Amino acid sequence: MFRDIEIFIDRNKVDFDYEIDKDKIIIKLIDELEIGKVLKIYYDENIYEIKPNDNKKFSEGKAGELFINLNIKELSFSVVLKNNFFVKSVYKYINKLINKDTLINEIKIFMNSDVGKKYKEDLNILLDNIENKDKSLEELIINNEDEYQRVFDLVIHNKTYISIAENMSDLELMLLITSYIFVPFTPNINQDYFDDLVKAAENYDNALENIWRLGMNYDYKGYNFDLLDNFFVDSKDIYYLGEYISGIHQTNQEKIVNAILATKDKDFIKRILVSDLIIDHLDDKYKNILESSI
Repeated sequence: MFRDIEIFIDRNKVDFDYEIDKDKIIIKLIDELEIGKVLKIYYDENIYEIKPNDNKKFSEGKAGELFINLNIKELSFSVVLKNNFFVKSVYKYINKLINKDTLINEIKIFMNSDVGKKYKEDLNILLDNIENKDKSLEELIINNEDEYQRVFDLVIHNKTYISIAENMSDLELMLLITSYIFVPFTPNINQDYFDDLVKAAENYDNALENIWRLGMNYDYKGYNFDLLDNFFVDSKDIYYLGEYISGIHQTNQEKIVNAILATKDKDFIKRILVSDLIIDHLDDKYKNILESSI
């Protein structure tokens, strides 16, 4: 539970536990902390808001990053759920990242949170249907139901899920999709909407990573990747350009190389030619073109 929150001191991961106090979720660090160190909290800002306890102050890094200078050996903080927590729980289930029991637990946590209370009646009905309380184990065996598909149908047609999902902004949907490098079932959107998600990522923190993840999630699904081609070339970031060329199968190497040549940046081209990640995945024809350009 709460795998979308990670805590580090230096490069060492800090273990934590949680407890639910009425409508609040309290994260408690298990390990004794070392005074003078910096605690780093990484979290999914699309589904959580983090609030310090005991008047402690956090410093903000990029989106989804918080830091605190430790002057105590024990620390806790509160997690406030957003509407998108429920949508992400469904997203995880339909992509088989969590099982039915975890889904039920997450729905209950959301339903009892401050933001989820208004959906309580509808979510109680959903839980009853998921748990199949009106059917015996013998009936389920006789019917030989595909349990995953049965729950899948229940959650994607749920009134609360549809309402929250339909009201997500471009940024929120982009953050949902890019919370994973790749899943098989992504939102079914048209080309214009895909381009809007790319633009939302470009104008937000962690643009390189998030646009690469959009490409990974929608690779070979019929989308035009011109915006991605131009973005990674224009960024001149050798690592992410290499990840894009090597990791995404539908990339058009001819278009990318032409865009690289159009920069007329010989230093950039030289850095590309000594990058194993790029050169090992670039066709010989295009290596030769790049080499001859300098």
